[in-house]
Parts: sequence; structure tokens; C-alpha cells
Amino acid sequence: MNPVMNQWGPVAVIVGGYLLGIFFQNRRIDDLRDSMNRRFEDLRDLLKSEVKRLEERFDRVDERLDRLENPIIR
Repeated sequence: MNPVMNQWGPVAVIVGGYLLGIFFQNRRIDDLRDSMNRRFEDLRDLLKSEVKRLEERFDRVDERLDRLENPIIR
């Protein structure tokens, strides 16, 4: 067998292992990033709906206050 292969063969296997590890780790990080983006979008939608609900309640309270401040005189 070639002496160069005896010396550099294990190095090539180790480097190949590192490259495969980096590739699969990056895929997992991308999957995690996608999952977190979906969660943040869901949270943003929830906050928007809650703010809208609170604005509607404040509008109703404001209407009630207007009716109390300006009663209809008969």
C-alpha cells in the first residue's frame, strides 16, 4: 500500500467526519430557526388579537362614559 495513504488516510477520514458533522449540525440549526420563527409569528398574531380586543373594550368604556357625562334629558 502507498505510504502516503497510510499517513493521510486517517486524516482524510477525520476531516470527512468533521465536514459531515458540520453539514448536519447546520441543518438542525436551520430547523430550529424555522421553528422559532413560526413561534414568534404565532406570538405576534396572539398579541395583535389581544390588543384589538382591548381596543374594542376601551371603545365600549368610552361610549359608556360619554353617555354618563351627557345624559339624555327628557
